[in-house]
Amino acid sequence: MTTFYRDNAVYVGSDGLQVEDQAYRLSDLELVWHRRGPRGAPGVALIAGRFLLIFAVLGGIAAAGAAMRGIDFESYDSGTILAGAVAGVVLAGTIGLFLVEGVITLIERSYEKGGVEHQIWARHSNTDILLFATRDKLRFGKIYRALQRAIEHSEAA
Repeated sequence: MTTFYRDNAVYVGSDGLQVEDQAYRLSDLELVWHRRGPRGAPGVALIAGRFLLIFAVLGGIAAAGAAMRGIDFESYDSGTILAGAVAGVVLAGTIGLFLVEGVITLIERSYEKGGVEHQIWARHSNTDILLFATRDKLRFGKIYRALQRAIEHSEAA
């Protein structure tokens, strides 16, 4: 018996598939396919969150520009202005670096745990059944590919 995939909830082997407490023999699965489920509330929240992050960054840039317009630069000498500009650029760059890194990390995580549910379906005893569903694209891909390999392996035997 060959194991193609195993985690705490899913097992895919050469003889069958087990998802939590449900077990299926591969020979009983007539047809296996995948589809995307509906985009639920978490998916809508992810999209809204991405737009809010973009607007927050643009709002910060606009606020900094508005604050700069309110400063009277004519009352300072050029050395003070240059030192302030350099310090401001360094400070803004440092803060911006941490903000951008945080935003990128959030976006990467949102793609890993996407807003769309990925589903594995099968025809079992002339009935279409949902075998497995997750929002984790990476885990879904591993399980679906393991199931494909297990079916190919069982057909070759």
